[in-house]
Amino acid sequence: MKLSLHPFFCFKPLPFFPFQLQSRVLPKSDNGSKTVDMGGDLKVKKGQMVKITVRFKSPQKNNNGDPVKVDQVELISSEVTGKAEPGTPAYNKATNDTTKVVKRFTSKDWKTDRDGFHAITYKVKANKDQYFRLRGTNLGENVSGETMDGEPLIDKKTEIEDNETRFSEINKRNYKDLWFYSNPIFVSVEDK
Repeated sequence: MKLSLHPFFCFKPLPFFPFQLQSRVLPKSDNGSKTVDMGGDLKVKKGQMVKITVRFKSPQKNNNGDPVKVDQVELISSEVTGKAEPGTPAYNKATNDTTKVVKRFTSKDWKTDRDGFHAITYKVKANKDQYFRLRGTNLGENVSGETMDGEPLIDKKTEIEDNETRFSEINKRNYKDLWFYSNPIFVSVEDK
């Protein structure tokens, strides 16, 4: 089975970043895989292996004309537990404690084709209902004032009184600190 996803990427407008989940299906069929697009739900048997494929292309320049390239891509997963009812603690909770970075990929982990697209593959065993999404950046894992252990840090407030100068400094900072995020793709586990 296979899922497709086109995550949003902020280096350039209208980028193309397919993200796929694949799982081989054993029932007799000429086509051993299915495709589900972003927001879709891949139904698999408990314990079935799912192959995740990410394909992306890093632009040479950002929208500001500065040289740029993707430094890391993170595969993030979280359990899907069902709808929380209004008035319950689960409904009012702003976070999901099961959300985690499953794997952080760098250029050492991807292969590049002749058209400049990078491909990453990763396999997981489907044991529970969950979703997968991507987050990526042009920054390294530990960049002073920007990232710590791969996580983005809060930007410092720019306290310049002159509006034009302040906005110029904010833009300079923002174009050096670029991130992209994908929408999720879901995996639903069915009993064997």
